[in-house]
Amino acid sequence: MHDIAASAPQSGKIRYMLFTRYFTACCVRPLRALAFLTIVIGGLATLAFVFPWLGQRQRGSITQRWSKLMLRTLGIRLHVTGTPPTGAALIVANHVSWADPFLLIACYPVHFVAKAEIRRWPVFGWLAAQAGTIFIKRERQRDLADVAQAFVSHLTDGSAVGMFPESTTSDGTRLLPFKPGLFQVAVSTAADCYPVALSYDHRAAIWVDDMGFLSSIWHVMIQPRITASVNFCPAIPYQGQHRRDLAIASEAAIANALCLPAPRIPPELPGDLQDAAQ
Repeated sequence: MHDIAASAPQSGKIRYMLFTRYFTACCVRPLRALAFLTIVIGGLATLAFVFPWLGQRQRGSITQRWSKLMLRTLGIRLHVTGTPPTGAALIVANHVSWADPFLLIACYPVHFVAKAEIRRWPVFGWLAAQAGTIFIKRERQRDLADVAQAFVSHLTDGSAVGMFPESTTSDGTRLLPFKPGLFQVAVSTAADCYPVALSYDHRAAIWVDDMGFLSSIWHVMIQPRITASVNFCPAIPYQGQHRRDLAIASEAAIANALCLPAPRIPPELPGDLQDAAQ
């Protein structure tokens, strides 16, 4: 008799969860999809007709508000801890989802470096390019040097730049080794590093393997709500350190915030970012 009474609340909870998921899929997701399409069209129009007349600070403010609205429309709620930077800074974060750049931009306007493949995404590739994203083919040494030069320019102007030093997404259960190359921009400009630990409370936000971009967004929309945690770790001030030291310190800070083991950073290749190191 006791077992039956104990199982009743559990079965009620399961039925509630199934109803919530069904309601979200049939009623909420179509509305989210419509709102999301409206926001994307609005973003395209803003970039095409408004951005050319605005200064950098105004563009950053609009991009920040747009990112917040887009995340909320998809059902992603922000939970921010720590203190974002207020000026020039190199923001480094772990990478688990396509939504990661929007989380960081929603907290503070950031210029990102991204894989060249993202430039070919439908609509979002163009949006990212117009918003100031710097695209890179990491296997090309010249691209690395060009990105480093662009980052140095932004930092010198007092803007924040961001990167994902793992170079690809993980499943959130581990960190991949941080690549030290682009930390050289912090050395070149004596900028502080701001490690940021990103995590989600639902695996629908994880974007790994061969999952399509639009397919991933569709899976996110079906969830009643996803909470994204953005933890700004204490800044790592530049004090004449080597880029490898900054990478190790950033990796350790993020691993500690996520309660994950810090991987061993592999040795740099002889030609790793030679131009930026000069």
